[in-house]
Order: sequence, then C-alpha cells, then structure tokens
Amino acid sequence: MAIACILLWIMAVNYQVNVAYALVFWLLGILLFGALAGIRQLTGLVLAIVPQQEYFAGKDCVLTLRACDSCKRTRWLWLQTAQEITGTASDWQLWTITPENTDFVWTLPPQRRGILPTLMLAGASMAPFGLLMIKTHWEFTDEIVIFPEPVEHNIPTARASGDEQSTQISLSGQDPAYLLPHQNTTSLRQIAWKHYAKTGDLLDKYFEQGGTQVQPLLISYRDYPQGTSLEKMASMMCYRVLAADASGEKYILELPRQRYEAATAQRTQCLNALGRW
Repeated sequence: MAIACILLWIMAVNYQVNVAYALVFWLLGILLFGALAGIRQLTGLVLAIVPQQEYFAGKDCVLTLRACDSCKRTRWLWLQTAQEITGTASDWQLWTITPENTDFVWTLPPQRRGILPTLMLAGASMAPFGLLMIKTHWEFTDEIVIFPEPVEHNIPTARASGDEQSTQISLSGQDPAYLLPHQNTTSLRQIAWKHYAKTGDLLDKYFEQGGTQVQPLLISYRDYPQGTSLEKMASMMCYRVLAADASGEKYILELPRQRYEAATAQRTQCLNALGRW
C-alpha cells in the first residue's frame, strides 16, 4: 500500500490529477489509522501466567495466560502458539480479550524434568483492517517446576523409617511415640524437648494413633541399585510418592543430603524436590 501511495503521488505531481491526490491522502489516512489502532490494541496490555498446581514430564504443559487490562476494552490479539513454527497462518491463534474473557489456554509440548525454561511468546495486532501487523513479544520468567514422569515398577521391599535407630517412649498424658534422629526440616513442635532436657540428645517424635505401632514408609534413593540413572530413579520415586499419598500412608522421602518428613503439603514438597534433584 505504501508503494501504491508513492506511485499515485508521482502520477499526481506529473499529470496534475486531483483525483490522484485524493487517493494518496485517503490511502495514507488508512495506513496511519490502521497503525495507530494496532498499537492501541497492544498498549497497556500485560499478560501473566497462572500455572496449574502440578506438571509432570512427558505430558503436555498447559498454562493459562491472564490479561491484566485496566482499560476494560475489547482487544483482538493474535498469539503464535504453534508447537512447531511453519511460517503460515496456522501458527497463529486469535484471542478476543473482553472483561468477561481474560484467560487463554496455552499448551506447550511435553517438557523435561526440572525448571521450565524462560518462555517467549510472540503476539500481534492486525485490527481493524488486517492491512498492518504490529508485532510484540512477551517474556515469562516464572519459576515452574516440572516433576518427574511417574514410572510404575516393582517396588523394592519397603523400609520403614524405624529401620534406623529409634526409641519407643511413653510421655506423661500422651500416647506412645517413637523418637528418631533429629532432622533440620522437622518443626519445633515435633521435637522431644523433655527427652532433650534429660539426656541432651535432640530427637524427633512420631506419635501413634489408637495404640497401633505405625512408622512412616521410607522412600529412599538407597532402595535402588548403584548405577541407576538419576532420571529413572526420580521417576520411580515419584511414582512411590504419589502411590503413598493416594493411599493416605505416612511416608518420608530421602534424597542425598535431603529428607522430607510428614508435614503439611508434603506431596508438593516431595515432588518439588524430585523435580529439582
């Protein structure tokens, strides 16, 4: 269109055709209006990622984009969301942003275990006529952990945490408890302070319920043969964590120089640890 304007201007100057002058100014007006309208579509638009609670390797990574738009006007935004860029129109997907529609589902291909890499998303506005494309890019640096892909396997002989050095005691007015070596991740409420005052040994306590002797299941990297790859071991331990959590069984996750005891949101803590391992 810009070339057409130049040619019309040359013709108007050489031949003094008034209609050509009118066409030039009309085309220039359309170009200017289209450019300003496209820029207006992108001005002040902030996109944020709303992640799901859990992402596992080997599965599609589904993210939710949320438009933070204080202007509350309708926007037409094209996003380059194709998993494989082909340079065609199929790479782009239209998102009509309105006060009632501020979320967009962005599906990424399966990711590897670990921290999700920095994401780059191309966006464009072609409103109102589709004659001009105003492009921009968003960069997302949110820290999202991809958990290992659970691998079902023959679980090795389960070792209870009581296989380590433990002591059964009875506290005045309380149910019997088991004392285990102190871990830095244990909350202060679970430390046997009375035992510490008497002996000077800092131990952690686990109470029984209903007088039944129940010790947490120990899920440890030591359960697997030497030479097992880190990825395979993380996937197998992830499967055991999910199985124990689903059954409601108490468990402890042991990694090199890390130990995750029974606590609030233990599942999330353990999966995060396996994802970062």
